[in-house]
Amino acid sequence: MIGGRAQSIPNSLLYGVGLLLMASLIWAGYTLGLKSTKLSPIAIAIVLSYTSFFLTLMMVLSGIVETNIGSVSFDDALPFILVQGLGVGVVSTIAFSYAVKQLGSIRTLLLGSLSPGLTAILATLILNESLSVIMICGIVLSTIGVILSNRAQ
Repeated sequence: MIGGRAQSIPNSLLYGVGLLLMASLIWAGYTLGLKSTKLSPIAIAIVLSYTSFFLTLMMVLSGIVETNIGSVSFDDALPFILVQGLGVGVVSTIAFSYAVKQLGSIRTLLLGSLSPGLTAILATLILNESLSVIMICGIVLSTIGVILSNRAQ
């Protein structure tokens, strides 16, 4: 993300890259933890959903987080509830937990590392985005790394 920049790199970009790397480490820890748990994928989704619901509720009630509940009609919110709540929140958690149980945490992490490259390629095909040479090199190197790592498994 920061390679190949001719101008100086702003602190905000370095901060963002640092946050992304921290999030990647947390995600890797989560994935490794999924493999070692004895919970079923559905139980994992239930634990995560309830935990995040109650944490969010506490933050809203304490004023830490602002909310727009009540300012939007249920009909306007329904697509977001279905896609983000059920789709991203519940279905993807169950599917990911199942994948970790079936493939193992290392293989799931490796295959998950293809996600940014696939997203960039789909963005070029669907949204007519452009890929820089650095981005193409990153996608190729990531793909080669995943292939070589899976061979070692």
